Amino acid sequence: MDLLRSSRQAAQPLFEKTARVAIAHHAIVFGGQRKHNFEKALAAHLADWQIDQIEKKTVQNFSTKHGRLWVLDPHNVGPSGDPNETLGHNGRLRISDYARLRDVVGAWWRAQKFGDEHVAIDFRSVSDDELRGALVGLGLAQYNFLKCAKGEVVGPVWTLTVDGRPIQKEIVNEADALVSGLNLARHLANLPGEIANPADLADFCATFYKTRPGLKVDVWDVARLKKEKMGLLLGVGQGSQSGARFVHLRYRGSKKKGDKPLAFVGKGVTFDTGGLDIKPSSGMRWMKKDMSGAATVLGLAHYVSLAKLPVNCDFYLPLAENCVSDRATRPGDVHTSRAGFMVEIDNTDAEGRLVMADAFDVAVKQKGADAPAALIDVSTLTGAMRVALGLDVAGFFANDDKLARDVELAAQKMGELAWRMPIVDKYWKQMNSTFADFKNSSDSGFGGAVTAALFLQKFVGKTPWLHFDVMSWSSGGDPVMGEGGNAQGLQILAGYLHR
Repeated sequence: MDLLRSSRQAAQPLFEKTARVAIAHHAIVFGGQRKHNFEKALAAHLADWQIDQIEKKTVQNFSTKHGRLWVLDPHNVGPSGDPNETLGHNGRLRISDYARLRDVVGAWWRAQKFGDEHVAIDFRSVSDDELRGALVGLGLAQYNFLKCAKGEVVGPVWTLTVDGRPIQKEIVNEADALVSGLNLARHLANLPGEIANPADLADFCATFYKTRPGLKVDVWDVARLKKEKMGLLLGVGQGSQSGARFVHLRYRGSKKKGDKPLAFVGKGVTFDTGGLDIKPSSGMRWMKKDMSGAATVLGLAHYVSLAKLPVNCDFYLPLAENCVSDRATRPGDVHTSRAGFMVEIDNTDAEGRLVMADAFDVAVKQKGADAPAALIDVSTLTGAMRVALGLDVAGFFANDDKLARDVELAAQKMGELAWRMPIVDKYWKQMNSTFADFKNSSDSGFGGAVTAALFLQKFVGKTPWLHFDVMSWSSGGDPVMGEGGNAQGLQILAGYLHR
């Protein structure tokens, strides 16, 4: 399997094909503005008696003289049937218009398995947010790992209209850019650990992102990491034949003078055995996804570049493979971080925070115009967060209330649930060490997500910071994405950049 070729295939634009064959399927998707007239919209396709029989369902289909017709009305679903219900929580869990159309249209598409047929979709009375959501749902539903791995063409031929008129090119391009970033991130997370190891993933970044508009790439190998004194990242990766790497992608799209960049860091443990504190087989089975934070940040960089966003960003990826070998870090070893802290390794399976800590130090110590306005990281860091919030909600910690509020609003708008967790300083004493400045984990077994966040906070200094602790994986029940990487957090960050 070719990492570069298959990943390029996953990142291909999806809505650029033109009609070549007869239309096999028609669909009408109604938005929530409620200005539409059902009878007028359906008259060209259905007889009067068929229109009279339409019930309040989300998805219906009919046989017509023009072929199959699908009628989708996503606003027929929702808590208690009320699309405006907020479930409390200051509206943070309310289903947004973007998310409703994304999920219903994407689930419909994936369930039908249309393949490469010609499909005509007319969106009626939709807002721009609803239209973007529907297009993103269609794009997410089309991704297929095997087809990308085999280099097969993915997706149908489209005819897309809004109220019978051609769809706006700007909205199509924006949705296509986000879908491309999302599917690239999903694909990278789905790749086997033998393919996406630190060295090969760094080579992929150097090759692929060199051709992305506005992006510059810098890769540090083991020798450079030693020179930079990144002892934590090196320590995690020292048991693997593929030594650790560090990737920095630089994007400067803002024309405003003094506009400081946002720094994004993604955890890139390409496979996590747990090290000498080895995981049980059930816990190790899907650890190829432990680089999903890095995959999400790479997908975000790809999206920012394609969409040509007027922002400044730096993307940092600490890459290492946590292996079992005679060279692997031992419990009780002490490694010195780039920031100068001596860290005792209490548990070799608490490795994600180590690689992130050295990356944080690189990010926050940039000088002058490159000093970050804020630091946001995405990490598959703790099982404790999964226990607290389940698989679908991204827990996050922040040392800045405005940053936290902006991200919460973006999460609700983009339909990726996120919940702020507390940073409890008194828990820090659980990581006191006799033999170093502090340990990398707590012995108590309680508050594991909090103590992990406290560890990371030691390396951010005074920079506004937000830390996502995510699952980033769907077990198969997701009606739009199915099983595999889901790029959790990427849509939130895309919405945040558009605030």
